Amino acid sequence: MNVIELLNILAMKESQNAQLLKQNNSLHEELKKLTDSFNNQLAQLQSRIDQLLRILYGKKSEKQKPVGLETDKQPPRTVKNDSTSVPAIRKKLPADLPRTEIHYELPSAELICNLCNSTCHKIGEEIYEQLDIIPAKIFVKKHIKTKYGCKNGCCVKVATMPIQPIPKGIPGPGLLAEVIVNKYQDALPLYRQSLRFKRHGIDIPDTTMCDWVSQTATLLKPLVELMRIELLNVSKIHTDDTPVPVLAKGKTKQGRLWVYVADGVSCNPCTIYDYTPNRSQTAPQKFLGSFKGYLQADAYVGYDKLYTSGDIIEVGCMAHVRRKFFEIAESANGDSLALDALNKIAVIYAIEAKCRNLHYQQRYHYRRIYLRDVYRKFRRWLIKKKKTIIPNTPIEKAFNYALNHWRALQNVFADGRLE
Repeated sequence: MNVIELLNILAMKESQNAQLLKQNNSLHEELKKLTDSFNNQLAQLQSRIDQLLRILYGKKSEKQKPVGLETDKQPPRTVKNDSTSVPAIRKKLPADLPRTEIHYELPSAELICNLCNSTCHKIGEEIYEQLDIIPAKIFVKKHIKTKYGCKNGCCVKVATMPIQPIPKGIPGPGLLAEVIVNKYQDALPLYRQSLRFKRHGIDIPDTTMCDWVSQTATLLKPLVELMRIELLNVSKIHTDDTPVPVLAKGKTKQGRLWVYVADGVSCNPCTIYDYTPNRSQTAPQKFLGSFKGYLQADAYVGYDKLYTSGDIIEVGCMAHVRRKFFEIAESANGDSLALDALNKIAVIYAIEAKCRNLHYQQRYHYRRIYLRDVYRKFRRWLIKKKKTIIPNTPIEKAFNYALNHWRALQNVFADGRLE
């Protein structure tokens, strides 16, 4: 083997080594990408697990003590070194409640003084008030319609009675109101109400009460439509939606409950709930079709089509932004950036609290003077810190949520009636 052949072999080996090195580097890069991807997925799953655990076992409140928030200084409290405990002051019972007086007198034999045998006379009273309740009184209304006939047998007339919510139905208006308020305001299911009626010796199946609720809802439709007409004529509406479990035969389905609120700042307060079997974007579009004004909502894409005409102006919700960071901060591996974001939002909330009770025109000017610069600084901080965040992580999604909807968030400065 001559020198030329050896050089060729050497060159070939060097080429093979270069290819192997390139392949090795490529594999290392691919492995790194896979590792980063798995770590991101793990972080997302861990965040989701922490969120679910917090829903099941954690505190329901999202209150958080802000760090570094300037507040009015309070004078130091002096603690009395007193071993005697101070009894708690009992709150007075409401003065507008009716009072039933029960008087207690001593018998004549006990009015004799034990020392001088003279008769004691009244010098005052000791009054103790006790709150009590009379259980609901269930009774039967017996409607008796008098019949009249002429002496010659030409006609028969019957006295009329007021129109009933359910014609010829068992429940009176008071009972229907009781069942509906118990179910929707006090979260008392119909089957439990049925058990409560049984304790009074009355058998009302929950299926029967379900029919009552349905018939009452049909009866109230014209009233709800009038409320909807009034709601759509206000200048701003708050809306949100939430999933609701719906009982179905053999399984549970998930429906959607939409709420539309006029908070009464410059109009009559009004709240309407609209149920849909799913979260189709046609639901808010159908309900808000003729509305013109401000719509304060989350970033659900189903609302986007409403903003295209310009008749409806999107107003972002800082509470939704805060919730994204709060869920991360409450997780087992809470991100320090999430805590920083919460503290900055706490400053915004503190300034808002100071102008909450002002007239909306005064609040408009107050925000522009004291709050606008705080918003700008928060946005600059979000842009700066986002560059340091690992992509596709929960904290990045929180940052993206805030930045992608910043235009809607800052629309709060357009009108003092906005929240």
